[in-house]
Amino acid sequence: MTQETILTPSDLGLDKYAHDLNPAIVGVIRSWQGDAELDKLYHRLQARKKRRGFLDSFAEALVALQARKKGCSISVEVQTPSGKTCDLLLERDGVKLFVHVKRLGGNRPVHQRLKISSRLRILECIPKPWIVKVRWNEDLDDDSMQEYVTASASFIETARLGDEHVVRDSEGTEIGGVKIMAPNDEKRVSLVIGLPTGFVDDSPRVARLLQRAQKQFMPKEANLILVCTQHVEGANDVNSALLGSHVERWDEHPSKGARVAHGRGDDGFWQSNQMVESQMAGWFWLAPMHGEYQGKLWIRDGCDLPKEVLELTKDIFSDE
Repeated sequence: MTQETILTPSDLGLDKYAHDLNPAIVGVIRSWQGDAELDKLYHRLQARKKRRGFLDSFAEALVALQARKKGCSISVEVQTPSGKTCDLLLERDGVKLFVHVKRLGGNRPVHQRLKISSRLRILECIPKPWIVKVRWNEDLDDDSMQEYVTASASFIETARLGDEHVVRDSEGTEIGGVKIMAPNDEKRVSLVIGLPTGFVDDSPRVARLLQRAQKQFMPKEANLILVCTQHVEGANDVNSALLGSHVERWDEHPSKGARVAHGRGDDGFWQSNQMVESQMAGWFWLAPMHGEYQGKLWIRDGCDLPKEVLELTKDIFSDE
């Protein structure tokens, strides 16, 4: 005789993880119970027993919530001819959009707070056209921070794209690091804050998510891949995964006043004739306590999707 497992309210996904979520969003999702379109997504969230699976479904719920706000009808888990499923089918005024949602998981702390010294602003005055990622030990005193800034400034003055430097104090102890990430159109240094433990490049992981999503495309239809991350810096990782990493290009003429031309490497998901079925992709911030959809959209050069599809996609998923 088999014993039936009975789930108590505290075992259900929304009840178990609701304390980490925006109460208003939780209320809307609960209202989906019995909803003709979204009841399936509601029950999928409730059935999730582990946080990882719950966040995967919660990401889909945020996309569905945004689409409904924009007046779309929604179908969940649409079967494709290959036997795979598309997460969401959005329709409005006869225009269809097949959406594939992928979440970049990770163990990086989401709510980490760093004390940012005003001394760092000196680096942003350096007239070098770079986006620079900086990191430093959290327990640096004022003198050590000045030592870090001085060493970082000296490095930035002569560094090239992709160069990285570990900063050490007079005793040889590592106190931070600095890395040249990308060109900056403003012709001066722009800072990006990295984790004290080291720089993390998640673009290879994002590229694998893009490849997985592409295998779930609905043939001969408009497909959109959305990648969400728990950090706003994830938008940069999606950008690099799509378009390629920033590199020096010796096969091109540099712009006026520059010694070296910069461009994209051949490691991008959209490079040359790769993944031609993919013409749109986006990123959004998976911030469970955040109330509004915050995202970014990329349209591939030479995109030949109908104007109506592009307008629908931009209206729903672009903040710009």
